[in-house]
Amino acid sequence: MVAAEQSNFDAREQELLQVLLDNKVISKGQADLVHNDHEATGMNVEDILLARRWVNEENLRVHAPWLFEKSDQIVRDVGAAASYDDNLKKYRLLLAELLGESSE
Repeated sequence: MVAAEQSNFDAREQELLQVLLDNKVISKGQADLVHNDHEATGMNVEDILLARRWVNEENLRVHAPWLFEKSDQIVRDVGAAASYDDNLKKYRLLLAELLGESSE
């Protein structure tokens, strides 16, 4: 893979590239370009891979399911709301939490 002393790469990003390399989804050259793009732009590794169309979301779900754990939980939580009133209540609670205010 790319050198272990990469400056702004965190362990999760290194793991993602290594998994994709090990599974021959991307090449070493592509991993190096992703690293350079990340250093130059600060973009997330997965966003760079998707933007360059070297992987699609399905490939990321197969090889790096940890990237989707939080978003999948949010979708499950939102999908569980059965009515407009339930959704409105959840929205107000989330907004209050984000703003640090009471929702009433």
